[in-house]
Amino acid sequence: MQPPRLDDGGLLFASGITVPTDAAAGYATGCLFQHTDGTTGTAFYVNEGSVTSCDFNAVAALTAAQVALLLTAGQQALLVATTATAAELNVLDLSAKTDTATEATKATAITAGSRYVKITGGTGYTGLVLPVPTAAEVGLVKQITLDTISSGAVAITITNVAIGGTQATTATFDAAGETLVVIGAVYGTTFRWIVLKEHGVTLS
Repeated sequence: MQPPRLDDGGLLFASGITVPTDAAAGYATGCLFQHTDGTTGTAFYVNEGSVTSCDFNAVAALTAAQVALLLTAGQQALLVATTATAAELNVLDLSAKTDTATEATKATAITAGSRYVKITGGTGYTGLVLPVPTAAEVGLVKQITLDTISSGAVAITITNVAIGGTQATTATFDAAGETLVVIGAVYGTTFRWIVLKEHGVTLS
């Protein structure tokens, strides 16, 4: 720590393991003192005295009234602790938004709100259903991928799926890795999927 100097109006910043004794000279009014041996509430001080007679006081946390003077109501609201549901926290968690489709679960495997559908193809089957999107799925992008298949093909019954201006009713996957990407949309009161991209999938 620098020693106090009187020739230039006193120090504006100082630090040390001992807070300057009241009435000591050499610290300008407003001088900040970092108490390097301090703890919570005793680590930061400001001189509220004069250059010839200091009075260092600990800087306390702002009161609610002081915060109100500094921040607008909207800014204060941002400081309030918030809570989130598990669903809100998991919105970007792929594992929480994944459907696994098999022949046994084909009728109900694809659920509302899922973002990734992983198809286990086995020896192929029909009857896997992509339901019409819900209102909550407008703007949601859904990836449907054939993960594994040993033979045959998997056919998905699709309702209200548009390719350009053409309506499709079936999507057929016959090789692992084939992928269909759709986005939920609404025209008036009609909800439908719009094809963004397909890789190897036959739409008819």
